Amino acid sequence: MAKKTPKTAAGHKSPSQPHFDDKKYGKALFSATFDYNELSFARASETLGHGIRNVVTAAAFVALLALVVVLLVDEKPTVLVFVVFAVSLALVFATTRWDYLQMRYARRTTLAPTPPSEVRHVVVCEDSAHMENEAGPIGDFDLADLRTVRQNGDCVVAGFGEGRYIYVPRAALSENRFRELGRFLKTRLAAAGARG
Repeated sequence: MAKKTPKTAAGHKSPSQPHFDDKKYGKALFSATFDYNELSFARASETLGHGIRNVVTAAAFVALLALVVVLLVDEKPTVLVFVVFAVSLALVFATTRWDYLQMRYARRTTLAPTPPSEVRHVVVCEDSAHMENEAGPIGDFDLADLRTVRQNGDCVVAGFGEGRYIYVPRAALSENRFRELGRFLKTRLAAAGARG
């Protein structure tokens, strides 16, 4: 009878994954190891610019309305008409290509994956977060610099400004730990906002 290979929970270290040492960061509150690929990257990039898309869509609508008003008030085409038209066109383009623009921006951040895939490890401590892969450190982040925390059913993405983000998929932690991570980061975000 063939010996069965033990199943590992998603995100937990399997024999094929590299070893990451959490002790070098001090007391780790949360630790997650997971495969990071283009699908993970797409999920992470979807969280960026949360709320900005609605603002851009509203601005595009206002710009189109302004164009109509300018055309009704001023019968001759003027520089103002062309300026308002150009602005409205740019805003409409941004709303229709939002996903592409998000991913293009994300490729210039710490969310950018190493093709075709990599194993990432994220450690969250009381005052800092750390991200690394098989090649070495990707970034060390002070939680005092925390600017955004986005949590959905798939992942938590925390932003520290200047293209610095950490991503943790839901599958890398138990359901309770995943929720606790989101709550912890949101609490630290509120504390960072209160200090700022």
